[in-house]
Amino acid sequence: MKEDKKNVSETEMKSNAAKLGISEQFYRLLRGRGLDDGSIPSFLRPSLANLSSPFEIYGMRAAADRIRLAIERKEKILVFGDYDCDGICAISILMLALRDRADVAYFIPNRLTDGYGMSTESLKRITEHRRPDLVITVDCGITASNEVEFLKSKGIDVIVTDHHEPQDNIPDCIVVDAKIDKRGFFDLCGAGVALKLVQALFGDEYAKYLDICAIATVADVVPLVGDNRIIAYFGLKQCSVSPRKGVRFLAGSDAIGSQDVMFRVAPRINAAGRLGSAMKAVDLFLGDDYFLLKSLAEELERDNTRRQEICEQVVREAKVKLRGMDFDTTRIIVLHDSGWEAGVLGIAAARLVEDFKCPAVLFSGDGEEYKGSARSVKNINIFNLLSDYADMFTTFGGHAQAAGVGIRAENFEAFRQAVNAEVVATFPPEDFLPETFCDMRLEPDDDFLSLAKELELLEPTGYGNPKPEFVLTAQGLRFDRIGFGPHVKCVINGLEIMGFSRYGYLGGATKGKTSLEFSMGVSCFQNRVYAQGIMKGVSFDEVSVSDEDAQLMSLHQLGKCGETELSPIDAEAAKELAAKPFGTAFIVFEQSEYERLCREIDGAEKLPVYVGAQKWLNPQTCVVFAPNAAFDFAYFKNAVFAGNPLSEGYVAEVAKSCRNAFGLFAPTPTAPSLSDAKIRAAFVAFDAMARRKERAQSPAVLCGRIRQSAKLTAVEYEICRLILSDLGLISVSDRGIITVCRDKTDLNLSAYYRNVRQK
Repeated sequence: MKEDKKNVSETEMKSNAAKLGISEQFYRLLRGRGLDDGSIPSFLRPSLANLSSPFEIYGMRAAADRIRLAIERKEKILVFGDYDCDGICAISILMLALRDRADVAYFIPNRLTDGYGMSTESLKRITEHRRPDLVITVDCGITASNEVEFLKSKGIDVIVTDHHEPQDNIPDCIVVDAKIDKRGFFDLCGAGVALKLVQALFGDEYAKYLDICAIATVADVVPLVGDNRIIAYFGLKQCSVSPRKGVRFLAGSDAIGSQDVMFRVAPRINAAGRLGSAMKAVDLFLGDDYFLLKSLAEELERDNTRRQEICEQVVREAKVKLRGMDFDTTRIIVLHDSGWEAGVLGIAAARLVEDFKCPAVLFSGDGEEYKGSARSVKNINIFNLLSDYADMFTTFGGHAQAAGVGIRAENFEAFRQAVNAEVVATFPPEDFLPETFCDMRLEPDDDFLSLAKELELLEPTGYGNPKPEFVLTAQGLRFDRIGFGPHVKCVINGLEIMGFSRYGYLGGATKGKTSLEFSMGVSCFQNRVYAQGIMKGVSFDEVSVSDEDAQLMSLHQLGKCGETELSPIDAEAAKELAAKPFGTAFIVFEQSEYERLCREIDGAEKLPVYVGAQKWLNPQTCVVFAPNAAFDFAYFKNAVFAGNPLSEGYVAEVAKSCRNAFGLFAPTPTAPSLSDAKIRAAFVAFDAMARRKERAQSPAVLCGRIRQSAKLTAVEYEICRLILSDLGLISVSDRGIITVCRDKTDLNLSAYYRNVRQK
């Protein structure tokens, strides 16, 4: 949790907040983000007057002078840009600013045939076809020294505008990149540099293109502070007040915020470049024809859908490759597959980083050279890390959290081993552990709505100015399942916290002390304005699960059959595993088993506890309390059964998925038993509801009605439901509608039944 480094008394806090016209709570949040009293007003109320001068950027004056000369001489200008959203937006800004003043065209390389950045082959085609006098790069070129020399050999002048990190050899031409000398504000995206170039050339005209630059600024995940915050603030307002036709079609609405850009607009723009040519995407900003733009937006949507499918496939295949990997000795994921689509590797790598909490570099290609993309965790600068291996690469460029790289196939394995050895030796295990971050701790009796309204002053939020996250701790929180879906809701003093796809986590969170991590905003439904939170995480400060709840969470085990023999492990060996940061999952199924583990194995009480489901695939050593059916042990080196499972088949399944499976305290399968009469009674009760065409509002309501009719306990009801569903005799839709099949069948066909039938 961030804290204000300067000690400020309670009286000063209240006084300073009052002077600024904000609440003390909001003031504390801003101070925790490093803002002082002098910078808070300009941060909350951005002004275009506070933009830094474009001439603070290295090379800007020379670039502006050369472009003016080109306009005066009526020279042919070619804008050469990258194929992602940032590059497309940067090209669009320069094209709009120059097309009525100069003879200007643009070119974007094809990711699949031309690769990343400038290449001599693509430049040969351009110079033969277009014969420009001046080439201006946007969002690329800072590492293209050889390509610049090729253009110069053809008598073509070059201006490189970029925002990526420079390397030792800067191109011998006019270069505009704030990161060369890092004066003033230097964290602009490529489109931000292009916007500054337009400002240097034509003064206040740059304001007409703030909307395009805002889209790139949010999409390229540059820090939303300083100039970037001002650009995003006014640009997104411009998107909402008078959106360009193409952007409106792409977003599907008139009001466009940072989240709309990140999750709707940018992915669709990026899709074109990821799957081939991005040239068509520029027309979103340059075109004006209604039918052309609508058709283009629909085409980009189809491209994005296809991109998502391809990306999902790459992520699935990468996770299969990672099964059985020893994360005790692996700190960076480096994978190659000849069948992977190069255009989605960056997104797929980012997904793996999110799931496994370590850097990831993914490569594709089946020839002499592999093309790859890298993404990283917060504490590791991937550009600096990979720079140590530049002599192995054929191409390389990027920044702190992302990089593009090409490598000869013969160097891949040596690189994989060397970079992992360096990461293991350089960075402590703590850098790879899941991190709980929050801006502020809230209390159950806080005025959530007032704070939620003030939080709107932070918009637009994103990287560098993230949506605030809070932690609230309370005893005995109640999580209500929403219908028959996987979502839950928790209401605390008028604050409604939504947990999307969180039902599996929260089966036992109603008894002990629970900490919720969530973001918060203002919502309105049926004229009711209220504070709504979106759950980001759940942790259990005190684990307290009733035996009945624990058994209900474990009943899925009854659907497994099989046999295995666990290797015994003693307390001393278990203690050694508990002391290692990665690789071991201690599995318990009841409260008494958890308490015995903590009592008899030193260090176990300090381990994180997952109740039901896992938050991520990072195999941090942990205690798993009654794991649900989806819990994946394949990334753990060791599974230690410290409690009694319900079926030996479940033990066999877990043992098969991980490298080592141990038994602590001599675990014994202890399946409950159930009579055929109770199963028949449950079926009759379901059938009666179906005949009456009753619709249950929630699983809890359905359970209550069947239990009352068939005289069942909660555990007996759930076992009956599992058996009847497994045999196809009943089904319940997500709207609570019951369907019954009345055909005769053999109960022994269900593994659930075979595990619980009375002997």
